[in-house]
Amino acid sequence: MRQIRRTGLTTKSDRVVPVAIVGGGASGTILAAQLARRGIASVLIDGSGRAGKGVAYSTMEPVHLLNVRAESMSAWAGEPDHFAKRYEAEAGDARGFAERRLFGRYLGEILHDAVASGCTRVVHASSTGAERKEDGWTVRLGDGSAIETQALALAIGNQEPERLRAFRDVGSRFIRNPWGEEARAAVDELVESGGDALIVGTSLTMVDLVLSLDAAGFRGNIVALSRRGQVPRAHADFEPSPVQVEEVPHGSVRQAWRWLRRRSAEVGWRAAVDSLRPHSHQ
Repeated sequence: MRQIRRTGLTTKSDRVVPVAIVGGGASGTILAAQLARRGIASVLIDGSGRAGKGVAYSTMEPVHLLNVRAESMSAWAGEPDHFAKRYEAEAGDARGFAERRLFGRYLGEILHDAVASGCTRVVHASSTGAERKEDGWTVRLGDGSAIETQALALAIGNQEPERLRAFRDVGSRFIRNPWGEEARAAVDELVESGGDALIVGTSLTMVDLVLSLDAAGFRGNIVALSRRGQVPRAHADFEPSPVQVEEVPHGSVRQAWRWLRRRSAEVGWRAAVDSLRPHSHQ
């Protein structure tokens, strides 16, 4: 058994990594950084070309904003104003909604520091599978190589949307992934052609697409379809009403739901939901 420097962990070989993280978006980046702060080595595996940002924060469009106030977006649980201070340094308001590209740079800086510490290594490759071993995992990569690790963390996020059968005959005019190169090209084409746009869904992604079209100078018609006809509601100020974890029912979704409804009637649904954030894992 040989000691791995900086980690205090022992393995059969220096080629065995204590932790392998598949996915280099926000969750994978923050996990690698948290491990680095504790002196634990990790390999961050990401083949998307967006390591340190992920899908959500790789946008370069200034009209795409966070949907959570800057004061609640810290990467460090013990430093709740970490990102807010970074945002205020660029003339932002901690109570405001920062550009997502700024938060992407923030995550990139955190990953850079983790790599600079010597504890984090980024592997720009796709993981194709993992096999459980008696003392860890073997993670297979798209180039045929493999990584031996003691622990494996999956931070793969949401998968790309599948094609919808209702639009199988429209060819290239249907864009299934709103965040890919095809979507950006479609925005440019619509601006140039002046055609109309149909968006299936009326949630936050719809808002982003409308903002992208508007910022690009689109002047055609936009129709968004929703089975329920609902759109995201604007944020509103509320008085925080924290609760202790012991006050929240555990073990029953129905009991938790009833508790949340009662709590919402007392303090408002925003404060009630917000009070659960520190306890969501439990």
